[in-house]
Amino acid sequence: MADIPPPSDAECNIKVVCRVRPLNNSEEKAGSKFVLKFPTDDSISCGGKVFVFDKVLKPNVTQEHVYTVAAKPIVADVLSGYNGTIFAYGQTSSGKTHTMEGVLGDEYLSGIIPRIVNDIFNYIYGMDENLEFHIKVSYFEIYMDKIRDLLDITKTNLAVHEDKNRVPYVKGCTERFVSSPEEVMETIDDGKANRHVAVTNMNEHSSRSHSVFLIHVKQENVETEKKLHGKLYLVDLAGSEKVRFFLS
Repeated sequence: MADIPPPSDAECNIKVVCRVRPLNNSEEKAGSKFVLKFPTDDSISCGGKVFVFDKVLKPNVTQEHVYTVAAKPIVADVLSGYNGTIFAYGQTSSGKTHTMEGVLGDEYLSGIIPRIVNDIFNYIYGMDENLEFHIKVSYFEIYMDKIRDLLDITKTNLAVHEDKNRVPYVKGCTERFVSSPEEVMETIDDGKANRHVAVTNMNEHSSRSHSVFLIHVKQENVETEKKLHGKLYLVDLAGSEKVRFFLS
């Protein structure tokens, strides 16, 4: 990961990866048919129309492959002192949370977030002893146009501000220092317990808010005093229930 070069100014730094899930149990019981086709590695054909993305991930891909394609290069950039964002968008029950979190503690089924956490700490454990690292995390949600701290539920209407470099941040949001992957996952569990959920036709435990988990990595070389700061925003959006395909 450390050998991946930072993005150049001429390179497009926004990529759209489309992951297609297989039919779920209720769809199979209803006799639904899988109608999508994949003409190339970056396109989907549906109803005679072709939709093109930076990358298409078919239903049979592994969680590890999803992480390698969609997230790992961004983690490398953050560890090189750049900011990055990964977010999942789609209808309820389309697989957003499975992609972002997966089955926590399962090596095969774990999602992007636990793999990111493990990669960051493995990177730190393997670095020169002259490097000093500080990692802190925040967790908040946007619900009914208000920002709510998921690590301190008394903070219910936080505001977005800009620092001296005009970088936006959520003022007053709890920042928790962490020193191991286990502490990061404990923080995520604490925050998840405070999220807004509601029953939908597609999912009995659908999140009705946008959640943002922020990992802030600071590193300093104690000999050269060189400092790097990288922020990684991991976003799980609420279901986009009004998405429609216009095929005619």
